[in-house]
Order: sequence, then C-alpha cells, then structure tokens
Amino acid sequence: MVQWQDSLSIGVLEIDIQHKLLFDKFNAFLAACDAEAENDAIFRLFWFVEAYAVTHFGQEEKLMQEVRYPGIEMHRQRHQEFTSEVARLKEVLKNEGPSPTVISTMTDFVSGWLVDHISTMDRAIANYVASCAGA
Repeated sequence: MVQWQDSLSIGVLEIDIQHKLLFDKFNAFLAACDAEAENDAIFRLFWFVEAYAVTHFGQEEKLMQEVRYPGIEMHRQRHQEFTSEVARLKEVLKNEGPSPTVISTMTDFVSGWLVDHISTMDRAIANYVASCAGA
C-alpha cells in the first residue's frame, strides 16, 4: 500500500483532497491485486487511477492558470510525462497481467512519482498562491 502522509498536504484543500483520493484509488488497485481479483476488475481499477490522474492534473493546471503561476509549462510537462508512463504501464499490465513484477514496477513508479511531485512541484504552487495572497 501507498500511505498518504500529512506532510504531503500542500494547504490547498481541493488539491489535497484529490491527492488523497489518488492514493486511495491506487491502494484499491493494489488491494485487488493482492486479493487476486479477476483481471477485468484489476484493469478497471487501474484505468480509473489513470483517468482520475488526468482529471486531477486538469484541475491543478486550471489553478495554475488562474493565479498565473510562472512554472506552469514545466509543471504541465511533468504531468504529461506521468500520463505517458502510466499509459505505457497500462499496456504492460494488459499484456502481461498483474504479475508481482509488473505490480512492483507500477507501485514504485506511481508512489515515487506522486510523493516527489506533490512534495516539490505541487508545494511550489501552494507557496506561490500563499505569497500572492500575502502580497
């Protein structure tokens, strides 16, 4: 399981809630894999994680546009890189099934990326929003 940590909260309520939901949905996917659920159920859970990430990224990018965040293009590029890698992993999952190796690779990538991205890039957005509010 990928544990949400309060230290990942960036202080923008809507974004924090969405981040927690991403963790919850990815954990539901992992739980289905651990329970050896049918492949269709596992695939649907991962597809949901992928679709929800895209929706979440759209919300973040909308916020960045609204506040005229100067790092929006680099941030958007990171979102696109994540989306591309998740699409690649989805194909691996579809072709090879939810083997321990595939699930481990997916878990390492998704959890590592989310923790790093939230704690650095998303926190920078929150800091920018806070500095604009205080100006």
